[in-house]
Amino acid sequence: MRSLIISVFLVFFGLGQAVSEPAVKVINFTADWCPNCQILNPRLDEAISAFPIGSIERVDLDVTSIRRRSSAIEKAALETKLLQQASEHKAAYLWNWYGGLTGLAVAVAADTGEPIACFMRPMKADDIKNSLKLAKILAERGKPGTRSPERWDCPEPLRG
Repeated sequence: MRSLIISVFLVFFGLGQAVSEPAVKVINFTADWCPNCQILNPRLDEAISAFPIGSIERVDLDVTSIRRRSSAIEKAALETKLLQQASEHKAAYLWNWYGGLTGLAVAVAADTGEPIACFMRPMKADDIKNSLKLAKILAERGKPGTRSPERWDCPEPLRG
């Protein structure tokens, strides 16, 4: 009973609240062998580090283990695992669109998985940071279903 009272007190005064969900998640299609990823990933890290810790989360969908010589069973198992990981972040549709592609990251609203912006190798860290600022504003203040900016900068889905 005493711990319940303490918990209620802490939550009431804002001292015991769990860290909230980030406003934006960056779903990053990456692989160790991807030269574009070697350029994009540090730029993503630099841009994300400009925001308060926990406000933007990077989620790597890493296809490093999928190789041309992988068996169909190995490939299917890893793809299933990556689809599940994307689903946990409300972004399974992105795996259906871009799964297997690398060197691409998509900023989504964390609460709905709604896509807001895409990032690729040609973008500099400052450009990514500016796009993330807009994505964060849209995710926090925009009405779900209306958060994508007028100019869509993502490549056409490969499938789905």
